[in-house]
Amino acid sequence: MSYLPEEQVAAVLRRWIGTTTPKLLGEGMEGAVYEVDDSRVAKIWFAGSVESSRRAAAFYDALAAKPLPFEVPRITQVESVEGRVVTIERRLTGTTLAAALAADTVSREDAYTIVVDIVAALAAGGGLPAARELAVLGEDSPLFSDGEGFAVALARLAERRVERFRPVLSGAVVDLDRKAAALPSRLVEVDSGRRAVLHGDLIPGNILVDASGRPSAVLDWGFLTTEGDPAFDAAVTAAIFDMYGPEAARVERDLLDRMEARLGHDRAALLVYRAAYSLITANAYDPTGQDGHFAWCVAALNRSDVTEALLG
Repeated sequence: MSYLPEEQVAAVLRRWIGTTTPKLLGEGMEGAVYEVDDSRVAKIWFAGSVESSRRAAAFYDALAAKPLPFEVPRITQVESVEGRVVTIERRLTGTTLAAALAADTVSREDAYTIVVDIVAALAAGGGLPAARELAVLGEDSPLFSDGEGFAVALARLAERRVERFRPVLSGAVVDLDRKAAALPSRLVEVDSGRRAVLHGDLIPGNILVDASGRPSAVLDWGFLTTEGDPAFDAAVTAAIFDMYGPEAARVERDLLDRMEARLGHDRAALLVYRAAYSLITANAYDPTGQDGHFAWCVAALNRSDVTEALLG
């Protein structure tokens, strides 16, 4: 992540917001979002290219054409300003589900229903070729090669990540080599064959709710957004809803139960996808593995249920 001084932000955004002090609306791994006016926001990307942002714009246009029960971002301009990629996007309204939970305006039970409903809506919406054109985790090329299936593409991504961060992972993950070697075939075995748009980072902070507590929009597609088996999104969403809280393990189990009951996913498949997500993203925020996300991923990879799903 690359934080920007306020004066640099003002210089980049001057053509849209004049000389007023930029109002930061939110900041994530990929960029920072600033207010332009009541209907538009500007996102300054920490990395990436104009080409990748134009692919994202095409993806959002295609996604918005689906009959989803929530809004999604729409990119109206892609610019390169002072060496930074800037996208101008339609402003979406609402409060994040994370903030609504913290304020007790949405109950934990209702929040569970919201995330399961969103995963179910995406699963029911079917595949989307434009999602296959997206790169993930800051890579330069799309996740898929021509004619490649989801299981193979995901396995190749895991292999790249393991090889890149093997010195760090091998000191923390029990039987790393066996688990990494088993993953490609297990991904092929558990793939349901169904295809849907996968968000890949459906945390409560990326969901907006309206004043009545109903989901109004889903934000921040791109971290692991692609087309694939909807069971992957179900597994990831259950895991990341509450990553570090004292009841995180129980929350994940509760949500996995709901994903199984609502969507018919097999528990072993969900755990294999949990392992894939953990191997792929363990070093997403710190290549040296000194952060909480790395420890969280390693803990999952060393769990008995995840190990059994991978190795039998």
